[in-house]
Amino acid sequence: MTRTIAQRAAVIGGSIAGLLAARVLSEYFNEVVVFDSDEIEDAPLVRKSVPQGHHLHALLHGGLRVLSSLYPSFTDDLRRLGATRIAIGRDAVWYLPDGKAYNPTGSVRTPFYSGLEGYTASRGLLECVIRRRTAASSNVRFEYGTTVGDLLCRDGTVRGLRCRDSRSIECDLVVDATGRGHRARQWLTAVGFPPPDETTIGLDTAYSTANFRRPRSYSGEPLVFITGPAPHFTRRGYVIAIENETLLVSLIGRFGDYPPTDKDGFLAFASQLHSDLAYRIIKDGEQLTPIAHQRFVSSGQRHYELLEQRPNGFLVIGDALCHFNPIFAQGMSAAAIQAEILRGLLSGHAEQSHGLTGIGASFFSKAADFNRTPWELAAGFDFAFPQTRGMRPPGFEARARYFTALDKLAAKDAEVLGLMTEVFHLVKPLSVLQQEPLRSRVLSSFSHS
Repeated sequence: MTRTIAQRAAVIGGSIAGLLAARVLSEYFNEVVVFDSDEIEDAPLVRKSVPQGHHLHALLHGGLRVLSSLYPSFTDDLRRLGATRIAIGRDAVWYLPDGKAYNPTGSVRTPFYSGLEGYTASRGLLECVIRRRTAASSNVRFEYGTTVGDLLCRDGTVRGLRCRDSRSIECDLVVDATGRGHRARQWLTAVGFPPPDETTIGLDTAYSTANFRRPRSYSGEPLVFITGPAPHFTRRGYVIAIENETLLVSLIGRFGDYPPTDKDGFLAFASQLHSDLAYRIIKDGEQLTPIAHQRFVSSGQRHYELLEQRPNGFLVIGDALCHFNPIFAQGMSAAAIQAEILRGLLSGHAEQSHGLTGIGASFFSKAADFNRTPWELAAGFDFAFPQTRGMRPPGFEARARYFTALDKLAAKDAEVLGLMTEVFHLVKPLSVLQQEPLRSRVLSSFSHS
């Protein structure tokens, strides 16, 4: 049984990260209020403030594990609404220039059993299920159509927030879950605290996406990535089975070579991929939605863990804390694991009657430790392109050689392949791939290559 730590918590942003934070906070606060500027319907729709909502979304196994813990029978809800279960190692495939593979690097050419699963669905469906389950908590309420203007801060502690409609809401903890465009830098500066430093990686990536009726003759896997090795291939195509017998087709380009938004240009871009799967669906299929376009200029990691001064009573979660290259579908699962970190800290504070003292320092430190895995995984792929902007981390070339050797080992060792798959699905941290005796095996392979 949980113990109440404080009276009221406020979550700014009612998207997936905010909903997960609210669910966790509901166990330790008498009241949780979620503020969102959108008027949100109880339906699987893409909200206007989530422009990336039209594009690829998938739950990795690590995120699914957390969601199943927070919401019992969560996967039953997903399946009931039509989400597609993905058996990792079998149902997710990469169409490369030289054939089909079952891992991103192309080293594994036959299906394998991983014991892991994921789900694909529209962003609207995933968010709708999470919102409904969060709203089922009796002490969570929603303030839709409400924009937060400022933080209320006294004596170095955030005491609440002020809405644009001039209302002031007192609370014991404020969580910023407003996504990539968060305003925490301005809010902190306004109450006398420095904003965090930020590490960015220039992605220069753009998506064009449309949904199509799934042809009866379609025999492809439910999650298909049409891609090739960096730095030679900057174009990608994704074909993803989502709900309502629908295929989401997404075309991706980088560094100025962006997919068009008109039907003829969309089709022409697809025709130049080395697989004709996406092209045939676009050419012959029934298009259900307009072509949506979105550019992602950069990924960013905000280093709240390094701040020497920060207000008490204020946390940041999800994309507002660290946003990744969306190509790798890490965002929702990363937000879920950050929420799990917060849950563990609140549980410890409740058991020891510590209230909220030190919760910010602990959360930001542990969240940064976790974020290192998805950040470095994505950065390793991004920096394989010389056009990618940003400071390459120290030892980047040596780490790239290590992972090339590790990948070759995984192609012939099922245990190593399983471990790598768990890391890519955020089940285990990246550091396990550097532990002994695996590290010595990888390094010894250098002398034989």
